[in-house]
Amino acid sequence: MVPLIKPVLVPSRQPVGDLRGGVGTPYIAYDVKRNRYWLLFTGWSDPTGLKREGFVAPIDESLNVDLSQVRKILPSTFPEPAEYTNNTIRGLYNEAKDEFYVVSTHGKNSYIFVFDPDWNLKGYKPLIVRDYVWDSGAPIRPTGAYGNIRDALAVVPIENSEAIGLFMIRNVDDLNELKVEDWGELGRWGRGNDVIDFTTMPRFQVFVEVDSPNKWLLQTYIGPSLDEVWSINDLRDIAILEASLMPLLGIEDSFTQVGHPHYTTLPDGKPKLLLASFRDTWSIRPDTKKEGYTHEIWAVYVDEGIFNPSNYGELRGLFNGTESKWYYVPSADRLMVSVNGDAELHMKLDLHDDVEQVIKLSRGINTIDKPATWVKLKASTQVKATIKAIVK
Repeated sequence: MVPLIKPVLVPSRQPVGDLRGGVGTPYIAYDVKRNRYWLLFTGWSDPTGLKREGFVAPIDESLNVDLSQVRKILPSTFPEPAEYTNNTIRGLYNEAKDEFYVVSTHGKNSYIFVFDPDWNLKGYKPLIVRDYVWDSGAPIRPTGAYGNIRDALAVVPIENSEAIGLFMIRNVDDLNELKVEDWGELGRWGRGNDVIDFTTMPRFQVFVEVDSPNKWLLQTYIGPSLDEVWSINDLRDIAILEASLMPLLGIEDSFTQVGHPHYTTLPDGKPKLLLASFRDTWSIRPDTKKEGYTHEIWAVYVDEGIFNPSNYGELRGLFNGTESKWYYVPSADRLMVSVNGDAELHMKLDLHDDVEQVIKLSRGINTIDKPATWVKLKASTQVKATIKAIVK
């Protein structure tokens, strides 16, 4: 399949005062009661791009955005003064209570806001406060089954963006009862994990912008389908590995740099990644004497291949400690572990198996052919390890 790529919002083509500086962090929410699709996004007018604001506008099945009905729902001065404001926006619709939940990162905090169907604010509160949030966003996905009916999962970068963390949001539909549980590190590879999104169907998978020294690019952390775990609580005990998403997208250098991923099948029923292109970041603006900062929103149509680990060739991770969580390494032909001390590799076919196979690892590069689906590192003293699963 040759990916179809099309523009969604390009400020220079659709000059709107509040958006002339750039747009980004796209997210689509569906109001099923009124059969309306809404594009949530950030926009800014200042040329440095730090005073960002949250907007919502109708979007149709051809991805046309009706800017005549655009609404500013999060001004840069709200909910409090900050140097870097409302820089990422994500949201969803709750049919049971007929309201929207919107999460925005603002300064170093993330907030959850509740809006009525007409996008009037009903309330808000801080959601996740970490050492690193900035413009990463904090997407939430309701679990909606049995013991977790009112709960949602969230992912955000942690440890100064070197890793991504997993959080459980209890009672997500009531600001008075809402509580956040930190479920620890979910994955780690390099530095600069930034604007983020994730899915729980067809599998648990994270899409992330990576702020590399060379370009802003997109990566993905690949986890299990939820029928591979016994309960949502199992997710607190697993870790997932990273792969490069760019080779599957068909994006070339005219986009310069890309980020702000959002996976969705809305509103046309076709799988796609919405993303931002930072097209002018290689040049100096005459008005600011700094690098360009205009962002555009595009859609890249994809297929189910982005959820198939075998299409990525290599999955990667880093570990530092004495005992890791269980890494998900599906269909790996080889597992390579570089470790700076003696350790053990424990393997299981299923996360809840009582039977484990244990392999001794020595300092250096260790190669394991045909590893089981779940692996864990253990050591008597703290070690550093690089993990690479070769998939075919």
